[in-house]
Amino acid sequence: MDNKLVKRKIQTYEIILCIFVLAVVAAGLLMPKTGSLVMIDEICDIVAVWTVCIYVIVRIIQSRGRFQASVKAVRILVIAACVVIGVLFTGSTALDLVSGPETAQLTDIQVSRSQAHTGIFSLHYYLTGTDSRGERVRLEISGDDYTRLSDQAPRGL
Repeated sequence: MDNKLVKRKIQTYEIILCIFVLAVVAAGLLMPKTGSLVMIDEICDIVAVWTVCIYVIVRIIQSRGRFQASVKAVRILVIAACVVIGVLFTGSTALDLVSGPETAQLTDIQVSRSQAHTGIFSLHYYLTGTDSRGERVRLEISGDDYTRLSDQAPRGL
């Protein structure tokens, strides 16, 4: 393979793919973190990650030519990393879909919020409690749920 810089024109399908990924990410950001639509948010994350991973894998496979052994090894590692990342993102959501909704009764309930160090959507709200087995459970909730539960706290949540 030449050491020269290879110029390649961006294909129309790549622009469409980029717009699709951005639309899926935007939809995921707008979906509620709790309630009946919560799984759509999770599925948006999975679709975005797998779309990017599959694109990278296909581009690596399509690039033909003679490569040194080290380059071939890196290509295999990148493909393996894409598959592992996709599986990690899919695993917990797939288990959630298979197991269905679970009900847990919590005691010692508290609500909290935390500010992440970066980003526009960096304020997170949590409900924490102890389940029947004595384990501490921490769930991310929506800002509306946080406000509603915080207002109820003085009356004995």
